[in-house]
Amino acid sequence: MFVVTVVPLRRGSVLEALSYFSADPYPAGTIVQVPIRNTMTLGLVTEISEVSAAKAALRAATFSLRRLPAQTETQHLSEAFVETGRELARQYAAPLGSILYNMLPAEVRSGEFPLPHTHHVNPKGREGVHILQASREERYRTYRSLVRETFAHGGSVLIVVPTSIEAETLKETLSLGITDRVILLTSTITKSELRKGYAALEDFRTTKLIIATTTHALIERHDITLTIIESAHSSYFRDQNRPYIDCRDALHIHARHTGRKLILGDLLVRTEDEASRRVDHYGTIGDTPKRIPLSGTLKIVETKKREQEGERFSLFKESTLESIRAVCKKKGRVFVFAARRGLAPIVTCMDCAHIFRSPQSGAPYSLVRTYKGDTEERWFVCGASGERVRAADTCSQCGSWRLKERGIGIQQVYDELHKHFPNAPIILFDHVTARTYKRARFLHDTLYSTKGAILLGTHMALPYLTQPVDLSVVANMDALLATPTWRLEEENLSLLLRLREATEDEVLVQTRTPEAPVLQHAKQATVEQFYTEELDLRKSFDYPPFATFVHFAWQGTPEQVKQIEARVTALFEEFGISIYPNPFTPPEKPMRYGLLRIPRTKWPDEKLGALIRELPPTVRVMVNPDKIV
Repeated sequence: MFVVTVVPLRRGSVLEALSYFSADPYPAGTIVQVPIRNTMTLGLVTEISEVSAAKAALRAATFSLRRLPAQTETQHLSEAFVETGRELARQYAAPLGSILYNMLPAEVRSGEFPLPHTHHVNPKGREGVHILQASREERYRTYRSLVRETFAHGGSVLIVVPTSIEAETLKETLSLGITDRVILLTSTITKSELRKGYAALEDFRTTKLIIATTTHALIERHDITLTIIESAHSSYFRDQNRPYIDCRDALHIHARHTGRKLILGDLLVRTEDEASRRVDHYGTIGDTPKRIPLSGTLKIVETKKREQEGERFSLFKESTLESIRAVCKKKGRVFVFAARRGLAPIVTCMDCAHIFRSPQSGAPYSLVRTYKGDTEERWFVCGASGERVRAADTCSQCGSWRLKERGIGIQQVYDELHKHFPNAPIILFDHVTARTYKRARFLHDTLYSTKGAILLGTHMALPYLTQPVDLSVVANMDALLATPTWRLEEENLSLLLRLREATEDEVLVQTRTPEAPVLQHAKQATVEQFYTEELDLRKSFDYPPFATFVHFAWQGTPEQVKQIEARVTALFEEFGISIYPNPFTPPEKPMRYGLLRIPRTKWPDEKLGALIRELPPTVRVMVNPDKIV
């Protein structure tokens, strides 16, 4: 008889481990079905011991162990996979079961598909982490060369991308001559395609090129010797659910445990990665660029800071409209970027100055327009919490009817474009019109099959610019310059460089602050100088990579918030925690934040991690989030 220690594989699980009696000795790494509260759940065996060796502990226990049901079929995770999960659990101060749950593909953890038997890895010959910073065309050319070289040495290649459209684009680009050796694994392919992909993983007659999104990033095969993270700067690599794992961290750790070479590729890599390159912790493929040559040129279009009395507001400068007309006349394509969703990012009352906000997050509601048949409907949507309610007709504070939309949303830009270009095909690409991948792909195909088309989109449209457009326009750069994130400059430079890369002629940036340093860096593509300035600034503020942020957030009634604040303060007082409020949440449901700045060399910390795991589930914990306010 044996005592088997099992970690439940459940989303958001706070259970560290459970113990069961078992007549069979299931080795560590075995996935089994375990009973939890009268339901069967997948669990991972982490430890096994004979009952005779644990008699003293069993006698002292205040509870009796349940028997582990006999398992008809079992699956096994590799030692490298489990060790990656353990390291991530320490880094994110989260339960191992929750980490492993997020690492496994959805079809495997649900039991619908068996785990591929391909994870017999040999950790040797690893060449470390390297950065490839270049245009997309040059990166793809390098990838083709690396794939051929790896195949020649008997190895397979895994390329991980943040979105399905990028995975399909890569497949089309790299599969020439090796179509039968390419495996595509994304969350948007059909079950039959997924089944074929899994079967191909277990075909060891030839080496493979595996292209996957984050859902299948940690898929294993015995002969993978090279992992590439393409579009390594993308924010889509971070999971939006607890424990908020960054897939790039998981791939770094997994590469170390499996002996793979790791390459980070992008036009602008993260500043943290550049810092590692500057101290020779990361290597470089090719040359370290001071400037990056790009096809499109960037032109700053200064807008007025204040309209003259009686002058009608115009979203687009006349010079911008003339440029769009010229491209449409020659049947070219235009991309217009809008930073905010909906009709307006803020709605206020003109009598009492009340701003409509989400009671959950305190963030201002965006005003969004939808249609049900021919009927227009208006909604308040919170970008932070996802909350959606009917738009109010009157002020909730004073009852006034005088509500005013503030700021410029993408739907307002759409109306303005229709006014100036009534005969042009205008394609709106946002969270409403591109709700599914199928719909987003349709909009993408419509753009490139329609001459003279204008694509209007937010950040989510950028990966779908798979072919160059003639002209790009940033409708309101000032909205981007006011985004509350400590990565502000880096994200804005990444956006502008990507637009330059995707544009054959000009990128027009409309702004009231033409002197902003990020615009000058984007205009000249001076990436080395940008990194130097950004690293100096982050060092002075003790921001990553010079420190690790551990961010807490909680919300509830005033009494609940006060109690949690007292507990959080007591737990982390010796670590110098900063507690600060979200001033925009309602007094009846306030929100508080807590922030720890841990020296980079002192994280992860076992003592601090244990304290974090003592917090109740009502406290959200994020390590190195993009926003701390």
